[in-house]
Amino acid sequence: LKLIEVLKESKFSPTGEGQIVYREGFGKEIKREKPLPVAKVGLNLPYRFLNPIQSLFYKFYEGGNALVAAPTSAGKTGIALLFFQNRKGRIVYTAPTKALVNEKAKELKAIFGKVDIRTGDIIEEFKPVTHRVVVSTYENLALALRNNSPWVEDIEALVVDEVHSLLGNRGAIVEEIITELLLRNIDLLALSATIPGAEKLASWLKASLFIKSDWRPVPLERKTLPLKDFKEWIDPKQLQEELKNDDRFALKMLTALFELTKLNEKVIVFVPKKSIGWKMLEFAHRERLNIANKTAPFEVEREGHEIAFHNADVPKEEREEIEKAFREGDLNILIATQTLAYGVNLPADKVLIGVKGFYDRNRKKVKIIPDELDILQEEGRAGRFGIKDKGYSYILTYGTKFAIVEKKVKGALEGEFKPHLQEELSQDQEGSLEKLVLFLLVALMHKGERFREFLKETYSLRKFVNHPKVDEAIQWLLLHGYIDGKYRPTEKGLFCLRSGLPPFKMEEFLRRKQLSLPTLVVIRPLLYTKRLDGIFFFAERADRFKEDLQRVSEMLLPCGQECFKDNTDQLLFFTEGLTFFYPNISNPPGDFSYLGSDALHLLRTLLELRSLGELSLTNRELLRITHSVKYGLKEEYAPLGGIKGIGHIRANLLKNYLKTEGIEGLEFGQKVSDILDPALGDEKTLKGDLTDLLIHLRNLSPPKAKREANTVVSLLKRNLSSHLVDDRILRTFGLFLFGRESLSWKRERLLNEILES
Repeated sequence: LKLIEVLKESKFSPTGEGQIVYREGFGKEIKREKPLPVAKVGLNLPYRFLNPIQSLFYKFYEGGNALVAAPTSAGKTGIALLFFQNRKGRIVYTAPTKALVNEKAKELKAIFGKVDIRTGDIIEEFKPVTHRVVVSTYENLALALRNNSPWVEDIEALVVDEVHSLLGNRGAIVEEIITELLLRNIDLLALSATIPGAEKLASWLKASLFIKSDWRPVPLERKTLPLKDFKEWIDPKQLQEELKNDDRFALKMLTALFELTKLNEKVIVFVPKKSIGWKMLEFAHRERLNIANKTAPFEVEREGHEIAFHNADVPKEEREEIEKAFREGDLNILIATQTLAYGVNLPADKVLIGVKGFYDRNRKKVKIIPDELDILQEEGRAGRFGIKDKGYSYILTYGTKFAIVEKKVKGALEGEFKPHLQEELSQDQEGSLEKLVLFLLVALMHKGERFREFLKETYSLRKFVNHPKVDEAIQWLLLHGYIDGKYRPTEKGLFCLRSGLPPFKMEEFLRRKQLSLPTLVVIRPLLYTKRLDGIFFFAERADRFKEDLQRVSEMLLPCGQECFKDNTDQLLFFTEGLTFFYPNISNPPGDFSYLGSDALHLLRTLLELRSLGELSLTNRELLRITHSVKYGLKEEYAPLGGIKGIGHIRANLLKNYLKTEGIEGLEFGQKVSDILDPALGDEKTLKGDLTDLLIHLRNLSPPKAKREANTVVSLLKRNLSSHLVDDRILRTFGLFLFGRESLSWKRERLLNEILES
């Protein structure tokens, strides 16, 4: 292992000025070199000089595996390109999120010309990989490796971006991928921004080169300040409500924001909890600032680009608009949770990081939220290379001494390297058996009775090969029929490996199937990648919420606590269309705005379960379920989702209108004109009826209700002759049942073939 340390004294500009300051190994001799011209390395790059990390990677990398640990925006894509240089076989880049995959695919496309993307989109699977370069999410790569997909058979080199994901709750999937690559002797480059004990990671990777960097493209100036020294932004006496601790936190963060930043600076304010971020936004709105969020826990009256909140609960459409406005537009203040630090690249001039501290009685030490590694990751957003000479970070502490936080942050990278799976096993945390069972099923698929050989190659389990927890997991798999007596996966086990469905989720689905429950409650465990926890926070302030929650809870009584642990109550709230009655919810929040692709995966899973004899649903029923999940509609009105551009709220407006007209159920294949022709003939009356519903059921103001009714009527007129079926669901269903030839069929024929099949 060759260790190269890039020192923070290094200087670099896009014109090649400055010098690289570094040392080799653990020696003290400091060396200096000039950045390398891109022309010298023979790469087609959109810049003239390699930065210090890239230059040293080019100089010292001689093949095999490598690890580079460097701050955010340190040119890791360029390092990946140097790693891929002179390769003849398949090259793959894998990253944690769809957003990052699409970002990297765009960069690699500019260099290689053509790139295949694998993000789990169902349609991708019917387009074979034809190009040498593939960019994939972790999960999709893991499934491809399990299923021996053709595109993973000839991989020569692979980059794992954000490899510090090993430490998070997706650590098991990253560890599975790396173990498989090590067993296949595929050259591997791991890229990370912040990771403690990285030498141990390098050793496990069998890395021939490990570069760690203290140098940042844009120097960072950090200050740690106690938040208590800032006054509340609004005098508490003016607020006609009792202030909670988080409210005071939010008010002080707003004061810090406006005292520590200048006009026209791009600023990200990281908050430790979503509730604090929403409170900041609500206080800002109260003080007449225009906000970019449309869906919020309060009604938004002033929309604009003065301030916004970016977090996992913001609907997809709104989140993308906010990101674009901050990156390219006039939005300069962005409140965010730590998910932004690990997501799309949104650099800022300054970051303010609110840190909450408390004494953990169990561990007998001060704990901080976010933790020190998250703080470093959040600081990575500070600095816009080529725009400003310096980035600024203000760490604002609350509930603990700022000196304690300062010490923790400075020593963040000196801690032990502990992947998530190892951490769960060593502490015997709740849920560790569930994760271990799926991991062991992968090991059994590879090695059968010799599955412990696979475990010896992992990082987390090599010391736990004979641990009682491993034996317990093996017995669980045998008892529930996922492996046979010879330790080979059964058909049931292979189904879980193919689909990615964790065996514990499969067992919960089978349990619910035996109970008297609505179909959507039964299939909830099959949507295992989604938390579905975003609705209640937006709805709970409304007067009607308790009544709606009671209604949903009563439907779940036969299920027991499991249906509340996995937020089945929120899924039911959504599919019953109850969100329509909450005017502050303009779009389905969080996970609920991303269910289009999940509905297609669910469709495939249901078809496979039917072929295994675990379901007896007809194609018509499967169409209803997928439309219901995607659009948040009751199954009898699910075909309304087929109106192009309709969306969740407007579809439920039409549902409520049809109910008032005595129309209780719809069929796929009907046209919009079949159900609304008489009403559209009297357009004025229809607009009036829809306006009344929006005023009385959705609580919109008359002018807003009138505008919305006009928009919906225009939408219906454009789709008058359209069949009530979602085209993407229909086409995907056709591909599942009939293959690629169905792509040439007209919609009417395809629908008939599916319904009659």
